Amino acid sequence: MKKFILSLCLLPLLAAGAKADPFSDFKSLVQDSYLKPFAADLGGVIGANDFNSGRGLGFPGFEAGAAVTLQAKPSAENRILRDADVKTFGAAMLHGGAALPFLGADVMVRGVGYSGFSIIGGGLRKEVLKSGALTKFIPDVSVSAYYDVITYDYFKGSHMSLNAVASFDIPVIKPFAGVGLDRTKIEIKNVSAALNGTRASISKPRYTLGVRLAPMPLLYVYGAYNILHGQTGYSAGAGVKF
Repeated sequence: MKKFILSLCLLPLLAAGAKADPFSDFKSLVQDSYLKPFAADLGGVIGANDFNSGRGLGFPGFEAGAAVTLQAKPSAENRILRDADVKTFGAAMLHGGAALPFLGADVMVRGVGYSGFSIIGGGLRKEVLKSGALTKFIPDVSVSAYYDVITYDYFKGSHMSLNAVASFDIPVIKPFAGVGLDRTKIEIKNVSAALNGTRASISKPRYTLGVRLAPMPLLYVYGAYNILHGQTGYSAGAGVKF
């Protein structure tokens, strides 16, 4: 709970300090050996937006909202962002989802685009354990998988993630905890003949602890503390769920 409260307090401050385009110096700073740590940090802030509950939508449910994850600082190995003096960076996305009939699963789509940088992707979420009116003490548990396409002026790539999350469907305050694995690939483009086509890929785990609030029917907000591949991160979001 202390980490959750801290995440809510720090997120506006971190957002204010984040550069509008943290990748603007990528072309001048990138080297072959710098690419893998950069990919790890980028994949973490994308993947941390994957979930905020272990409960599925249930047919014919629908959800729409926005999410943002900020990493407090680049990893020590991420020389591209550190040498560019980037203090805080992240990824924000709009997302929507709908329950699929008969399958007991939800299909999700999401995306964002700004300053030459874009992410577009989607995934599937499947409930594996569901609480009921008489079994509120049982957590809701779901697994999910996402695939995202990443593009920027000087790189392109993909992000794949696998997640498992558990939450408690209690009134108003709904705590959740989850773990994810991010697989991120980056390829350099439009930089130089020597570097164009250079690729790097990396897989790293991530951990999340958060609280989702339901202040009124159909509306939710949430905040979370993350360990993003060993780095501190904070997430927040809001949406409507029918």
